[in-house]
Amino acid sequence: MKKILLSSALALAALSSAALAEERRVEIAVSELTCPSCSFIVASSLRSVPSVQIEGFAEGPESGQGVYSVTFDDAETSVEGLIAAVTANGYPAQVLPKNGY
Repeated sequence: MKKILLSSALALAALSSAALAEERRVEIAVSELTCPSCSFIVASSLRSVPSVQIEGFAEGPESGQGVYSVTFDDAETSVEGLIAAVTANGYPAQVLPKNGY
């Protein structure tokens, strides 16, 4: 009986977390983009994170800055995971507030 209850509880927990997951969209500002290869490296870093899709890229307000618009499934990764992927390659990054810079 305990095994059935435990199995039921685990199944319910798995279904609950899947129901709470949602696609999120954030804009990530990246600096020190000094050449075309830099943008490629950052994009590759972001794409390596599970569920991440790059929706767009725009030049930042200053030279060497760019803004990546990305969507991701928050059940598979987090904003912190996105930032970590970019900074692991030496590029400073931060999530922009909803109003932009």
